[in-house]
Amino acid sequence: MAGSPNGYLVFDIESVADIDLIAKVRHPQGDVTPEEALRLFQQEQMEKKGTGFIPFTFQVPISLVIARINGDFEFTGIKCLRWENGGPKRIAEDFWEYWRQCGKPTFVTFNGRGFDIPMMEMMAFRYGIPVPEWFGPTGSYSPRSRYNQAAHFDLFEYLSNFGSAMINGGLNLSAKVLRKPGKIETHGDMVQDMFEQGGSNDIHAYCFCDVLDTYFVFLRCKVLTGEITPQREAELIQKVRSYITGRADKSPVHRLYIDAWEKAEAALTVDERFARKLQLARAAAQPPAEPAGPAEPAGPAEPAEPAEPAPEQEPAAGPAPEAEQAPEQGPEPPETLAGPGADDPPF
Repeated sequence: MAGSPNGYLVFDIESVADIDLIAKVRHPQGDVTPEEALRLFQQEQMEKKGTGFIPFTFQVPISLVIARINGDFEFTGIKCLRWENGGPKRIAEDFWEYWRQCGKPTFVTFNGRGFDIPMMEMMAFRYGIPVPEWFGPTGSYSPRSRYNQAAHFDLFEYLSNFGSAMINGGLNLSAKVLRKPGKIETHGDMVQDMFEQGGSNDIHAYCFCDVLDTYFVFLRCKVLTGEITPQREAELIQKVRSYITGRADKSPVHRLYIDAWEKAEAALTVDERFARKLQLARAAAQPPAEPAGPAEPAGPAEPAEPAEPAPEQEPAAGPAPEAEQAPEQGPEPPETLAGPGADDPPF
């Protein structure tokens, strides 16, 4: 079954705080530096929500990785929009233009309705980027509608049945359930500090890995809908694996991902653990073999009865005729094996 006629764009964003905006909005009197305003905001978030993550309205993108997927769900390429090539504005412009050039394919994200898409909409607002194809339509057919999965397929929304259940663990859990890497060395709450310390390449690598994980979760969701079979899913995954492996010797991020993938596949799964537990339980349920008892002592032997005298034999009448000898027979034929073939095991 074919998917979206124009394919899909699987994407993820890494972002940092706009510290100047935070200072202007939260400290208009100018009594703290932008850096201090950020720390105060993070501290407040930690106290209220248990995380120092800043709301997307106060952030700007610094890395945006996009995987292009065709209408048959095949991975056809991946690209990274970096802040080094023109800052957040250039990332926003290139993002919306690439979507337009590709024929306005379906966006695929994990929790993108709550973060990635609103951030890129906010960037269009901030920099005055016209996107009438996205912002113009209204009503249930608007691409911004929550239930318009032809425009945006949010895997978090899909798996949680649009918020009916909480997918605790997020993309990291969903990927690891599928024996894919998930989070490797970096987590989202580390990006701000990594950026301030000059770790942009590590941030781009983190975003790259998240997009691959998102693609694999996307494929499994399409198995659920019946749009692809498990066999087709395996073929598509193998194509991506070959793509990554072929670049691993020259690209650190490809090597990072494939090594983590192999480690994830080698880890014990819950099904294997249960199989071991069942094997041990069955072995424990077997009754122990009873030891053989001592042999009973033999009683005294009974005396043998005296043999009767042999009857007298009559004298022989003459030589007996020679008996006819039976013809010699050859070796016995080998036994044949029952069943469809001689090599079949005796099940």
